[in-house]
Amino acid sequence: MLPIMGQQTEANCSYFKFFTTGENAHIFQRTTKKELNITAAVVSLLSITLMAMGSICITMALSKEIEFLLKPASIFFIISGIMVLVCLEVFRHSVRWLITSDESVPLEYEYSWSVACAVAAGSILIFGGGCFILLSIPNFPKKPCESCIKGRSSSSSSTS
Repeated sequence: MLPIMGQQTEANCSYFKFFTTGENAHIFQRTTKKELNITAAVVSLLSITLMAMGSICITMALSKEIEFLLKPASIFFIISGIMVLVCLEVFRHSVRWLITSDESVPLEYEYSWSVACAVAAGSILIFGGGCFILLSIPNFPKKPCESCIKGRSSSSSSTS
């Protein structure tokens, strides 16, 4: 229901520190674990480094036709994707620790869309690495039995 002009409405702005005088506000201090923050930062920097190395390998493989660089690039991308997911797990543990550190004020939380984007990025890196591994596998003959028979007949004729 909309207020009529000139009528006072009561608003509860105790959740917003900047909009209240502080009389009714419950202000509490919470801090994160420094070790978890440093761990997440190091893992994310290593992941970015591996992404860059994988990109350099892919660029070399495509521009200079150096196909043996596809395998290291795929490994770099897969490890980078796993590291992104590990970094998200460290972040999740940090949030859980932060929430449970002070149980006097119960809080409900949910993760934002950026966590879903990071999960998607890690999954895409792992999927892309898998695709590059499939591209780096040598071509199989259409009839593998014939190549085995040809290999045996040529090796037996050379030994006699």
